[in-house]
Amino acid sequence: MRYNPFTLVFAKNWVHLEPEFQRFYFKETLIKIRVALFVAMAFYAVFGILDALIAPEQKVIFWTIRYLFIVPATTGVLLFSFYPAFERYSQPALFGLCLSGGLGIEMMIALAGPPAAYSYYAGIILVFITIHIFLGMRMVWASACSWTLVLCYEIIAVWVVDTPTAMLINNNFFFISANVFCTLGGYSIELNARHRFFSSHLLELEKEKVSRINQDLDRRVKERTRELSLANEQLNREINERIQAEAARIQLEKELNKKQKLEAIGTLAGGIAHDFNNILAAVIGYTELAMAGRDLSSDGVRYMSEVMNAAVRASELTKQILTFSRQAEQEERPVEVKSVVEEALKLMRATLPTTVKILPHLHSEAWIICDPTQLHRIMVNLCTNSVQAMEDKTGTLEVSLTETVLEKDSRENMDRLAPGPYAVLEVRDTGRGIQPEIMEKIFDPFFTTKEAGRGTGMGLSVVHGVVKQYKGGIRVESEPGAGTVFTIFLPVTRERSRRQVETNPILTGGTEHILVLDDEPALAAMQDKLLSSLGYQVVHFTDSLKAVEYAANHGRSLDLVITDFTMPGLTGLEVAEQIQTLIPDIPVILCTGFSEDITAGKMKQAGIASLLMKPVVRGVLAGTVRRVLDQPKEGTLSPEDLSDSTRN
Repeated sequence: MRYNPFTLVFAKNWVHLEPEFQRFYFKETLIKIRVALFVAMAFYAVFGILDALIAPEQKVIFWTIRYLFIVPATTGVLLFSFYPAFERYSQPALFGLCLSGGLGIEMMIALAGPPAAYSYYAGIILVFITIHIFLGMRMVWASACSWTLVLCYEIIAVWVVDTPTAMLINNNFFFISANVFCTLGGYSIELNARHRFFSSHLLELEKEKVSRINQDLDRRVKERTRELSLANEQLNREINERIQAEAARIQLEKELNKKQKLEAIGTLAGGIAHDFNNILAAVIGYTELAMAGRDLSSDGVRYMSEVMNAAVRASELTKQILTFSRQAEQEERPVEVKSVVEEALKLMRATLPTTVKILPHLHSEAWIICDPTQLHRIMVNLCTNSVQAMEDKTGTLEVSLTETVLEKDSRENMDRLAPGPYAVLEVRDTGRGIQPEIMEKIFDPFFTTKEAGRGTGMGLSVVHGVVKQYKGGIRVESEPGAGTVFTIFLPVTRERSRRQVETNPILTGGTEHILVLDDEPALAAMQDKLLSSLGYQVVHFTDSLKAVEYAANHGRSLDLVITDFTMPGLTGLEVAEQIQTLIPDIPVILCTGFSEDITAGKMKQAGIASLLMKPVVRGVLAGTVRRVLDQPKEGTLSPEDLSDSTRN
């Protein structure tokens, strides 16, 4: 049991028990509270006899305090305890009553004066005992009340009554000691109550567990009895189960082979991405050089523009293939939902039958925090599920994207999501719909209504898990024969990606000395020409060892190194580390077509200032080079800046 040692409030994993304990403690102490209130009221009233004996001159004032204020107030709280609202306001009501009663006695001390005042000190101690022991006040309220009375007594004794020092020390000793002991007593009482409550709570949990076990045992006994009474049928059933198990094993082997094929495709896609992007980089680079020349006719410029557009589209296609086949999870970041949905629909269009009509209605520019690959999985699973529900693979698939604002208690907020703006992704099909009796099972893992070989039952389970992971909600509406609508709510973020794309970037050059390293001669020469056309002094290599040797001999004149990552001999990271050993603080830009081995940590350790994904257009290369050269040389970019560079 975890609790705050000062306030005794349940903490950490048990904080949810605090409201339940307060109800338990109130019910346990309610009779005790009423008895204590009645006894306290009686004593407070009876002690009025002493007022006439000890302080006859002040008895009228004292009786006014007792019978006009405190006794009626106590009676009122006692009557209030019989109302349901007392459970909510019991602690503040008892706090106010005890504080008033204690202050009343302290006023009598101040007005009576010595030696009569000394007879009233015992009343304060009785109040302490009543607060902590008999009245059922919780520790926080009781301590606040008793120590407030001690503070008020100090004020009265020092500044109002002018109590002698020896008497003040003596009274403080008894008051504070009595309050400490009473506080410890009240602490122990509430702590014991909390232990009883916690033990009772654990006992109830164990009872529920035992009850579930007993129910399970009863069920098993009944099943076993039925099995024994139908021995022959059971034997046939076991034979059928073995046949089905063998079929399931074969199916699992097929699924495993399929998964391995997909993993192989992903590995193959990653492997060819580097070479393919190198080819595209050369095409784009030399096309831009040709377009920058002045010898082309208008038709030549137009033809080159078409080549450039085709190369860029090929680059985007490579990125889509890598995203679809990527095995490693990406980090969560701000993502524009519309762009991911559009990309997923493009890929789905290529795989779906032409008899399926796709109608996108994307009317939102909302951004969410997520892994774009996971959002892509949602789209693929929902669209695939919808198409499989269509008879003869013929029908309409509508995908809409809108925004809404959910209130806490609004009728639309059936999933009780946190209030705020949400992106609403809706996938509607004209399939056969879902039967009402299986509606509650569609998100269960491995549940499927498809015949063997057509589904694993994990698609909608994955969708449900991803949506809940991002604190969203999912809603299903279906009518047999009239299609199905899946509606997904994902919380919108105001954060945007820091990626900035310039459609017509200003090419800023310079006169710095740049070393370019790439194992592809065409790429190395192309980058040399691109940068030279901007005024830079460029030297390029295709051999990493020769590049390091050049840096060792011409270190003082070099201002920047641009190196490919995947090369024979030394990798780009190893080249960066060796050159920075020779030339401390020289900035390094790393280029790559694709590699899962590159991480922000490795780049930071190697001193990489920026990462460029091939193919790189002239504007992005020029902008990155200028930005890296202009940045302070005391440190490299942060991991966040490095990750942004990969999305240029």
